Amino acid sequence: MKMRTSSGFTSDNKRKKSKRQRMLPVLPNLFTTGSLFCGLLSIMTSIQIASLSEIQASDSERFYRKFWWAAAFIGIAGLLDLFDGRIARILKSQSNFGLSYDSLSDLVSFGVAPGVLIYVFTLMQSGKLGLMVALFYIVCTALRLARFNVQSGNREKYAFTGLPSPVAAGLMFSPILLFSEFQITPDDRMMWFYLILAPFVGLLMVSDVPYWKGLRLGWAKKPFNVLVVAAIIFTAVITNPEIIVLLVVYLYSLIGLILYIARQFKEKPKVIEETEPEETP
Repeated sequence: MKMRTSSGFTSDNKRKKSKRQRMLPVLPNLFTTGSLFCGLLSIMTSIQIASLSEIQASDSERFYRKFWWAAAFIGIAGLLDLFDGRIARILKSQSNFGLSYDSLSDLVSFGVAPGVLIYVFTLMQSGKLGLMVALFYIVCTALRLARFNVQSGNREKYAFTGLPSPVAAGLMFSPILLFSEFQITPDDRMMWFYLILAPFVGLLMVSDVPYWKGLRLGWAKKPFNVLVVAAIIFTAVITNPEIIVLLVVYLYSLIGLILYIARQFKEKPKVIEETEPEETP
């Protein structure tokens, strides 16, 4: 019978540990890849809708269901994007590759996919103006992500500068998700809504408006409280995803903007009146 020495066990443990360490950085990238796939699926679904527009007349339910999935794929991409960075920080496996890969995935899922979706949904009716609005939104997303890559280690470590791209995508796809669920046909009002909203959201992404990066609440330090709140949110999203997603992204965007505007008025520098020097007799 052959006995193993202690050094043999140590070398085996080191070998197993090194394999585990090599596999850990892959996990966050798997979530990023899933987010990228969902963005691509949304784009492909939107292209199918554009090429099969006659479906609306023959089978309206199928038409709206395709729009619902094109929007839902972006929402699923947002959920996956929510976890990849946190998992990387927990595993201490952050890398420049992961940061760049995540930004490229975000550009597809939260820039190109929403831009194509809103164009096919209603902006196509406005011709070149709608195309220009959709392209402007996509370019602003690219600029937002490029700036985040530069500032992620310092200025945007604890708060976002400008509206985060996943939330901006939520502002784009959540009304479509709601309209598709209730099978409401978009009209000129919806077209003008996106003609105004998309450029505004694009500018908000590249602005200096700060947004919370995470909730810092006292009750959130207790795991049981976090589980209760997570259960409530999960139940609400599963039962009414169209309404909950719309409320969350619009409230988050509006509250951050309102607080920024209020802070600007509060911190407005006071004008010091210069008094003329008294004349000496």
